Amino acid sequence: MDANELLNRYAAGERDFRQANLRGIVLSPIDLYRSSDAPTLRLANLNEHQQRPYLIGANLSGADLTKAHLSRANLSKADLSEANLTGANLMAASLSGANLSGANLTDANLAGAHLNWANLSGAILPNANLIGADMSAANLTKANLGDANLSKAYLIKANLNGANLKDADLSLASLKDADLSEAQLTGAELSKANLAGANLTRANLSKANLLKANLRRTNLTQAYLNGACLSESDLTEACLDRANLCKADLSKTYLRKISFNGSHLSGINFSGADLNGVDLSRKLLTGINMAEALLNEANLSGAYLMEANLSGANLSKANFSLAYLINANLSNSCLHQINLSKANLSRANLRKADLREANLQGAILSEADLRGANLIGAILPNGTIYRG
Repeated sequence: MDANELLNRYAAGERDFRQANLRGIVLSPIDLYRSSDAPTLRLANLNEHQQRPYLIGANLSGADLTKAHLSRANLSKADLSEANLTGANLMAASLSGANLSGANLTDANLAGAHLNWANLSGAILPNANLIGADMSAANLTKANLGDANLSKAYLIKANLNGANLKDADLSLASLKDADLSEAQLTGAELSKANLAGANLTRANLSKANLLKANLRRTNLTQAYLNGACLSESDLTEACLDRANLCKADLSKTYLRKISFNGSHLSGINFSGADLNGVDLSRKLLTGINMAEALLNEANLSGAYLMEANLSGANLSKANFSLAYLINANLSNSCLHQINLSKANLSRANLRKADLREANLQGAILSEADLRGANLIGAILPNGTIYRG
């Protein structure tokens, strides 16, 4: 069936084109890549002003549309389930509310396409071009989007539960309030993406790049973030309970009002991060990097911080009581009014630290380096106040 026959039959009222062989069909009014022998459109249902063919509500389920040229075509509410659209050109096409469940869109060009409210559950989209596509509220459950380009795409409130986005490019994409629970995002590019309010429960983000991403109020419960880069991202009010953040980079991140209950934080990089008021009590943080981090009024009581780097950090009014800071580096840090009661600071580096009015009662300071430290008004381990 060629383009003329398809559109003439549609214009006559026919809607059932199931299993049709439309391989290489050209429905694009303007297609720079059209071969010289491709059919030309001059049909009644082609809007002369907009030059945009439409097949609204057509049933094309199971149709073979391999390498079809459908750019700017209106396929809203069409049934394309199980259709073969491998290598098809759907650039700027309208597929709002369309059924593409189980469709094969490998290597398809969907840049700027309108797919809001579309059903793409189980669809096959590896290497697809979805740059700037609008998939707001679309159903992409268990869809295969591996290596797909979704840069600047709109996925607001989209359902991507269990979707495969391994190595996909989602940079600058809008995923606000999207459901990405149990999604596979290993190695995905999410720099500057907007994931505010998104559900990433049990999602795999190992080695993903989330540089400068918006993760405010994001649910990352039990998520895998091993080796992920979250540098300069905003995680305010995010939930990271029982998440695995082993060797993740959270340098210069905003982490206020965040929850880390039961999370794995070994080898994490918190340098320069804003952790004001965070609760990391009794956490295993051995060898952690918190250099120049903001930890004002944070709770790290009973935390294991052996060999941790806290140089230049602001720990004023923080609670480090009963913390283990053996061999920790606290040089040049602000420890004004900090609570270090009964903390173990053996062999800790406290050179030039500001310990004014700090509480060191009962603390262990054996072999600690306090050269140049300011202890004016501090409560010493024996309970006396240092007057200078």
